Amino acid sequence: MTKLHHYVGACSIALCTLLSTDVVAEVELVNKDHIFNDHDNFKLTSHGSLRLQALNFDHYDASNEGQKYRRNGYSAGSRIYLDADYKINDDLNLISGYQNFINPAKILDWDGHYVEQDEKIRTEQLYFGLSSKQYGTLKFGKQYSVYYDVVGSKTDLWDYDTIGQAQTWSPFAYVDGTQAARKMLRYEKKNKYADLYAAYLFEDESLPYKRKSGEELAIDVHLNKELSWATSWKHNRASLQYDDEQHDFSQQVLATALFYFDGKWLAGAGAGWYKNTLPNYSAFNLPTAQQAKQYLNSKAYGVEYYLGYNFQIAHHGLQSIRPYVMGNYLKYTQGDDFYRQDNGVGVAVRFDHGIGFDYERLYTSDTMNTPDMHMFRLRYDW
Repeated sequence: MTKLHHYVGACSIALCTLLSTDVVAEVELVNKDHIFNDHDNFKLTSHGSLRLQALNFDHYDASNEGQKYRRNGYSAGSRIYLDADYKINDDLNLISGYQNFINPAKILDWDGHYVEQDEKIRTEQLYFGLSSKQYGTLKFGKQYSVYYDVVGSKTDLWDYDTIGQAQTWSPFAYVDGTQAARKMLRYEKKNKYADLYAAYLFEDESLPYKRKSGEELAIDVHLNKELSWATSWKHNRASLQYDDEQHDFSQQVLATALFYFDGKWLAGAGAGWYKNTLPNYSAFNLPTAQQAKQYLNSKAYGVEYYLGYNFQIAHHGLQSIRPYVMGNYLKYTQGDDFYRQDNGVGVAVRFDHGIGFDYERLYTSDTMNTPDMHMFRLRYDW
């Protein structure tokens, strides 16, 4: 796999993991009392987002040739959520969450708006758990990582972001758990002053990568009602196999982020350090016996920032306009000489009935000479 091919895939991961900072109104599908006794309740809700996006680079070269089809418009992170909640009593609930990424262009065979390797549907999360007001929440299944949910999401505020984060570049982001992971047991306890998180990742395999075990810890401190500060630590024991060669190693991710929102100003800043998580493509130039050992022998760090201001309009069908500035920086310190820096400006416009439009102008400097870019996105959120 070349660096170019991985970068194209990495951007797809980043685009698919973006969180909307806008309030989403859930659709209540079921809300029924007295299922088994006089005190219980069952609720099933849904929400989602359809997103049609176009990328227009200033020019096309070896770094972005494979993304030409995206000028036509493609589905970027369209998703559907289902959440089930069964209230046993005033303290205890059974919960379940399901999230699917969908690709309407691929489903409808909209020629020129997808590539063959795109998936029609991908299950992003599927978990079950218990929630207690007194003792916290315990969930098991396929879930987003504690690292992403607690720290990464605080700067995942624009539509072409997370490029400074580990999961964007990891070749195994859905097995090593930098983005999401199956077989994860996750606990969280929230209170007025801080939210505490812990997770254990059981053995999982997706050749050539095998996760033997993993641990995550995080804390999100509420400095005041507008400002929070989160820090997370992640560790994996893993192995990598190429041909008959196998290499055992450990992975580390340490990250922190600040998030501020007062109803008008929206700001996020974060940084992370990644060991044996990002790929070292020069390993493919080595003898086969050395590739497994060197492919993830790397260290890197990344930073991200975002600052926006929300103008509430609420007139003539226009709800709000939020201009913003944003950027990121990723740099290898071991294993490769790759770096990338983005800075840009954008605007998010929200209309009535869940309709929105986003525009971003991105200025990029990196070792692949990636051109500058315009990004356009139409969205419908429900």
